[in-house]
Amino acid sequence: MKIAVLGAGAMGSMLGAYLQLGGADVTLLVRRKELADKLTSPGIVMRSYSNADGEKTEVGPIPMKAAVDCNGLGEMDAVLVMVKGCDTKSALEGAKPIIGSNTKVITLQNGIGNTDIIEESVNKDNIYYGCVNMSAIMSAPAVLDTGLFGDVNVAFGSVVKGDEQKKFGDELTAILTAGGLKAAYSDDIDVEVWYKLLVNIAVNAGCGIVRLRGGEAGNDQDFTLLAVDMLKEAIAVGMASGVKLDFNYFMTHILPVARKTSGLHYPSMAQDMLMKKAPTEIEFINGAIERLGKKAGIPTPVNTTISRLVRTIERNYDKQYKDKTGKTGPSFKVKIAEKFCKGCGYCIKYCPKKVLSAEDALNAKGYVKVKVANEADCIGCLSCSTVCPEAAITVIKED
Repeated sequence: MKIAVLGAGAMGSMLGAYLQLGGADVTLLVRRKELADKLTSPGIVMRSYSNADGEKTEVGPIPMKAAVDCNGLGEMDAVLVMVKGCDTKSALEGAKPIIGSNTKVITLQNGIGNTDIIEESVNKDNIYYGCVNMSAIMSAPAVLDTGLFGDVNVAFGSVVKGDEQKKFGDELTAILTAGGLKAAYSDDIDVEVWYKLLVNIAVNAGCGIVRLRGGEAGNDQDFTLLAVDMLKEAIAVGMASGVKLDFNYFMTHILPVARKTSGLHYPSMAQDMLMKKAPTEIEFINGAIERLGKKAGIPTPVNTTISRLVRTIERNYDKQYKDKTGKTGPSFKVKIAEKFCKGCGYCIKYCPKKVLSAEDALNAKGYVKVKVANEADCIGCLSCSTVCPEAAITVIKED
């Protein structure tokens, strides 16, 4: 089966690698040529924590086909859409050369509403949607720190329910399973999609606003109460939309499993807000609850407030953390734990004030040594500690 992955970031690359391990002919479509080159040679390396002691297992490198556009690729049997929801329409426009009349288009994107966009250009008989119980961070180009959780890693179904759709669903399930994932095709996929939506509602936008990792936020009582309020609104909207959801089941079975795997990371929306200063998926998560709540006549004051805050942050990335008064601001101490730092250089790249730099020497772990070069210029934005995949940087505000 020829499969193209639109948006081969961390999660798209991870899924592409498993599909190829399962026997598919996969092409990853990315924006940057330098990443495409790394994905091609040496290929994807997937690292995962295998036990309570933190020991990592490693798979790869897995050489992949990768490209920055669709020219010359030919029509695909299937196209997996893994871009952010706000980029779905433009990604499909660019993918027209590889989408034929029989090409299956699959979205495993966050949130809900992506199928509506896909239906604008693809016959609904060929549209599949679902969710993943997986985590991935691209800690270096083509190097993924990954995690699998839940009874099913990839759950998906089809917009139209029929024998032809089930036949393709079973074929794709077999490929994913052969690659090493637990996958399932279901005619009742909306329940799975909504439960995954609830996970994103509980932590994604909130962590971006309070600038905390999932586990850190989850340990705060007020954040937990806020999340519960959002979840209750979302479940009411879901039930009104015909999806049977159980609050107690979610809190006791689904959220603890997701928290166990992702608690040490910043959720994807938090990464967009804090590190990348990029458009978020708010309209497909909390914003979707706001939108569907209005349609169903169900008040959603908490999700609406969260959505408005995220939109405000997005529109004002360029104005944040600037001293407009000319007064001297607070001072900050930046500490780097060499025993954890692996010299990836992300902190240097994303620091807006060039506080950090690289030395010619190696650190205690044997990687390029990162040093604090201009600590007085630190504005405490936490971009360095946020982007660090090993949590090796601490920023302390001094009174």
